Amino acid sequence: MNLMKKLFVAILTLGLTVFLSACASDPQIASTAPADFAKQLQEDLIKAKPGSVIEIPAGKFKFDKTLSLNVPKVTIRGKGMDKTILSFSRQSKGSAGMMVKADDFVIEDLAIEDAAGDALKVENSSNITMRRVRVEWTGGPKETNGPYGLYPVTCKNVLIEDCVAIAASDAGIYVGQSDGVIMRRNRAEKNVAGIEIENTKNADVYENIATNNTGGIMAFN
Repeated sequence: MNLMKKLFVAILTLGLTVFLSACASDPQIASTAPADFAKQLQEDLIKAKPGSVIEIPAGKFKFDKTLSLNVPKVTIRGKGMDKTILSFSRQSKGSAGMMVKADDFVIEDLAIEDAAGDALKVENSSNITMRRVRVEWTGGPKETNGPYGLYPVTCKNVLIEDCVAIAASDAGIYVGQSDGVIMRRNRAEKNVAGIEIENTKNADVYENIATNNTGGIMAFN
């Protein structure tokens, strides 16, 4: 092999190595989770016990039905709202991406995308924390998008902080029929209502950003 051919092979090998390394570090391309992770995650939610911490690795994971949790004192934690992505673009069952009916619930550092209905609904629960969670319909604003992004209803003691809600067909962040709410440093974009507080007592809403919504921040009693 002459010098030019050796040089070409060396450059090609180096380029392929760099490309594979980049793929391995990009959660959209590769993940440390097993291939059947969607099934495993639902099983983890069903088998969870009070005090469980469910860690979700970086990656984009596809689900075809609602994830549900009914066990109190559970934490669900990803690796970042742009690194751990739960995608429901192929959802065929269920009215929400994730449905929670459990006290002392914490969810943080992940994204829920393209739910058929509401992205994250928490109902009849107390002591709820949503932190650094992104909910988004990635095709932009459409009437066919799910109605609510972050959606705690009939809850007590709710903290929503540093979250992002994009392109819900009704409200990006909605709190209804609840008591004791702190909503801070969130961002709501391209929703019909960016942030909506309805029939709720003791709600403290501050340092949020609402842009390009039909209505930015709305309160109803």
